[in-house]
Amino acid sequence: MASGISPENEQFIQHELESGIYHERGALLDDAVSLLKRYRDLQREIQAGIDSGPSIPAGEVYARLEDKARKLAASHSP
Repeated sequence: MASGISPENEQFIQHELESGIYHERGALLDDAVSLLKRYRDLQREIQAGIDSGPSIPAGEVYARLEDKARKLAASHSP
């Protein structure tokens, strides 16, 4: 199994270290792994939304909200 970092990614890591954004490679890699975890969580959430059923067009959602707001305002009018 091949291991290692691509030359492009290694160059990016070196740039980040040299620029002072990160002071050590481990901190940079910890942040990179944390971001990857967040990305994977987001992918799962998106898929769960897709799997939950058909979507509702935004215009329909806004129309429903406007209708509810009108009814609520009418019920609270003197």
